Order: sequence, then C-alpha cells, then structure tokens
Amino acid sequence: MNRDVFVTVDMLQRDGLRADVHFAKGSIEVSLAEHRSTFPTTDSQKAADWLAACAVINYPESAVAQLWFMLAQVAGGAIPFGSRQ
Repeated sequence: MNRDVFVTVDMLQRDGLRADVHFAKGSIEVSLAEHRSTFPTTDSQKAADWLAACAVINYPESAVAQLWFMLAQVAGGAIPFGSRQ
C-alpha cells in the first residue's frame, strides 16, 4: 500500500499537528511544525513516509504515533518507515 502525501498531511492535521505540503521549483516541501524536508516531485511517497516518521518520533503522544505503536506491537516489533507490500 502506498502512502499519499496529501492524505498524510490531512491525517496529521486532523490529529491537531501543524502539517503542510507545498510544491515549488520541481520539489515537494513538507513540514510538521518546525520540522521541514524537501523531496523531488517524483518522491511523494518518501515525503509522506518522512511526515509519518516525523510525527511518530517527535510527537509520540499523537493519535498517529499511538496507532503506529499499537500496530508495531501487534506485528511483534517495530515497523520500519516506508515498508509496504
């Protein structure tokens, strides 16, 4: 399953986090509060993965992080960011 950057931003915003995405000069600029990163437009999935990882690492009390931790526990350990089938 592929993570969509716009869906990820929306999910984080609904969780009360200040997430955003912009396209500029052939790049995707993503941010989560004061955390920022830039990716080529061809790497929108990596941008979405970065946002999810940033939320889990920097906002462990968020609903997104709690869901991630629960899924990791059910899976028997850590779930690497960017893992998909």
